[in-house]
Amino acid sequence: MTTALGIAPDSTGKGVDPLTHRQVIKAHWENTGIICGLDVSGRSDLRYDVAQGVAVCSRGNADGYTEAYWGGGQSPAVGAGDPSNPRIDVIWLKANDISQGDSNNAVVSGVTQGTPSANPVAPSIPAGCTRLMSMRMPAGASSTQSATPVDTQDYAIPHGASLGVLARIAENKDLQASSNPAYTAPFLLGTFKMPTDRNLLLAVYACVSTAKKDGSKGVATVRFIVDGRLYTTRKIEYTDSWKTHECTCSLQLAKGSHTIGVAMFNEQGAGYVTHYGAKDNGDNYVGRVLVVKDEGVAR
Repeated sequence: MTTALGIAPDSTGKGVDPLTHRQVIKAHWENTGIICGLDVSGRSDLRYDVAQGVAVCSRGNADGYTEAYWGGGQSPAVGAGDPSNPRIDVIWLKANDISQGDSNNAVVSGVTQGTPSANPVAPSIPAGCTRLMSMRMPAGASSTQSATPVDTQDYAIPHGASLGVLARIAENKDLQASSNPAYTAPFLLGTFKMPTDRNLLLAVYACVSTAKKDGSKGVATVRFIVDGRLYTTRKIEYTDSWKTHECTCSLQLAKGSHTIGVAMFNEQGAGYVTHYGAKDNGDNYVGRVLVVKDEGVAR
């Protein structure tokens, strides 16, 4: 038997044991990662600076989560750069636990040194550690000062929270005509990364105009391309000149990195032309914009 978090132990001393506490913490977060701070930077020696901050750590789902505070400091030293090839070092944070075999209960910062290669990959970090940053160590480097970030930080997301706008790719070319044969190659290409499976809304905003201002019909076909494959197709039908239209679709994607793009072309018969882009009289009209919005955790 355990008591609830916030309730004092009973007369026999039974209260919230550590595992229960970790499971309660886990219920507050969708994933492990950085809560705040913990920026990583190079130094004039062979250590990395790790700024003050807090991270969510875990040894596995069955063990729950911990919230670990790091007061700032340096990682252990790494080796100098390989004479010929770069490598990737991964800097991490861990919440030690004596009851699970660690030598103390301290929060520690560590680094896993990668293998030099012409095309290096990030090494795996020890179990129970939370990645803070991957740093590319150049060939021949004698310090970490010239090391550069390989990827963005992974943030811990509160349960049920939205990540907001994940990507926004804009193109503002003047009068890009799209007529038959159709321009079907994807453009507005961008990448984004998600810590958990998410529900997403893709939105395209396009300032369009028919070739003649006489009420003739324009039909713009919009293809949403996800990870190099066609996901779905939408159409914009209009008879106006230089107005911005919105075209959307919803989808669910697994956690990790993804590539998004749009193909857009005219679907009218011969002789029809649909113009996309900024208005050609000097006004700052939007051309075409692709926005990826997070709509919460996928269940």
